[in-house]
Amino acid sequence: MLAVATIKSAIALLILLVLQLELFSSLRFFGVMPELLLGAAIAAGWYGGPIGGAVVGFSGGLFYDLYLATPMGLNALTYAIVGYLLGQIATFLSDEAEWVIRITISVASVTLGLLLFVTFGELIAEPNLYNRNFGKVLVVASLYTGLLMAPIHYMMAWVFGVARFPTSGFDR
Repeated sequence: MLAVATIKSAIALLILLVLQLELFSSLRFFGVMPELLLGAAIAAGWYGGPIGGAVVGFSGGLFYDLYLATPMGLNALTYAIVGYLLGQIATFLSDEAEWVIRITISVASVTLGLLLFVTFGELIAEPNLYNRNFGKVLVVASLYTGLLMAPIHYMMAWVFGVARFPTSGFDR
């Protein structure tokens, strides 16, 4: 069962990585791309718990680090921490939590992830992560990723074998 989840998560992360690097690099709002792999770590925390969120976050961050010019492991560390924290939060919430709650917490988690990324980058003296446009990037990236969180949630539910999706937010 673990091997199947590993293969599914690798497929999902590679699809999201290709979308991030190829499609959404051209579809920017105000010059900002969504953070699909961070969204995957967040959704993995919802469905796979703290360990699943951390593993998917680390793997997705490492895939993304291979492409970016930032220090190797910076995204991996950030995404793993956020995925783990979301897994901890998800253990306290009901499985029947409405989609509005899930998406709202996911958007707040993207904001946390971006803040952690810049904080860790500043701690290791990485230049140009924090600049005068950081506030705009933080808001736009969080909201843009939030728009794409529903399909990412479905993808990570498939990865972790969740048979039943919560529908309480869609049947009103």
